[in-house]
Amino acid sequence: EVESEGALCTLLGHVDRLRAPFFLLGIGSNVLLPDDGLAGVVAKLSGEFERFEFDGSAVRAGGAVPLSKLARTASRRGLLGLESLAGFPSTVGGAVRMNAGSYGCEISDVLTSVRVVDRHGHVASMPVEDLGAGYRSTRLQKSGQIVVEACFRLRPGDAEAASAHIADLNRKRWQSLPSGSPNAGSIFKNPMDDHAGRLIESVGLKGRRIGRAHVSERHANFIVNDGGAAATDVQDLMAEAQRMVWERSGVWLEPEIRLVGRW
Repeated sequence: EVESEGALCTLLGHVDRLRAPFFLLGIGSNVLLPDDGLAGVVAKLSGEFERFEFDGSAVRAGGAVPLSKLARTASRRGLLGLESLAGFPSTVGGAVRMNAGSYGCEISDVLTSVRVVDRHGHVASMPVEDLGAGYRSTRLQKSGQIVVEACFRLRPGDAEAASAHIADLNRKRWQSLPSGSPNAGSIFKNPMDDHAGRLIESVGLKGRRIGRAHVSERHANFIVNDGGAAATDVQDLMAEAQRMVWERSGVWLEPEIRLVGRW
């Protein structure tokens, strides 16, 4: 666990000199780890990275702040803009890195700037325009820079209505997604003008099982761990979905989850 920016820079300096593999783990959503684990250094942000503060409609949040906690706290203060992301099991840093989005809103819509640390321990501030934010992507995914702080600009509104909106969106999630069952989140990105779940369902893979993992009956773009599933079970289901959708429709499904480590 790394509790300060200085400690993170020091750690990354050692990793750089040793040329060791490095991986930063948040809450663990949208990530698939290999069954034999990860070589090198695995770090998790805590301490000062778990703090956030409000200044009028501006919000400054550390990279390890749970996004759901930030969204709910903002809504109770009558600050709107993060409600659709309140159900995301992600840290602020992870959500910014992938430009998380839901129900027509992306985190880049309310983001103003980020503070990042690169893999050599160098610190920089970047306006949101420099992130090149797109559908489930930013330049941070290629640069490997770590989001240690994010600044948002929200808008004043009705706190009670905002909290009710969050509750309504979460009810919809629970009804349509395998919420409460172990899963890594959306497996594939939605192709342009279509939905990955619809394509996977169209080839008859809902409920398909390999080992201790299966394609969710509620939403075909989720793979559920029945208990004791191997990472290779999930990977094999992903490969089967990609192959069958490609053969049926000519669409190649691009993973949204990150397969980290050696596969």
